[in-house]
Amino acid sequence: MPRDVADWIPWVRLIAVPFAILEVLVERGNYPAGYERWAWIVTGVFVAGAAVLFFSTRSGLPWAAAAGLGFDIVLLSSYVAVYSFEVGTPVRQILFLAVVEAGILYGRLGGTVTAFATAPALAFFEAKQSDDLSVPFDPGHVLGPVGLSLLIGLVVGTLSERTGSSR
Repeated sequence: MPRDVADWIPWVRLIAVPFAILEVLVERGNYPAGYERWAWIVTGVFVAGAAVLFFSTRSGLPWAAAAGLGFDIVLLSSYVAVYSFEVGTPVRQILFLAVVEAGILYGRLGGTVTAFATAPALAFFEAKQSDDLSVPFDPGHVLGPVGLSLLIGLVVGTLSERTGSSR
């Protein structure tokens, strides 16, 4: 059984694996050319990474939490890029998960830094959507989610620091 809140994160990754696989399967036939291949590649990396990070954390390796957060930022950003073809998709909101994770692990500083680290994925998503829909790039579609992420990171980080959960 996990010792503290931070020890639950590898379990959450494992629980998310079947949902990620099901999402790729459900979208079959809806992907533009080449996107389904990337969806499977990202999901395969997710499955392998989730397993490695789960066993690394259980083994008590000191770098596992930091590596897990880095992995999650890159992986979640990759899902945002892969599913950028879908108009009206809420996929950008998965980046909030990394901000919450960072706030839990590293307090306000972690939540703040990670909020800004989501900006490139959000900018890519907005650029892709603006190209696909032939509308101008809207910086508010990047700035708004980064600002919301910042607030989430500060709230979660503050709560984590107050409860002594952050590292």
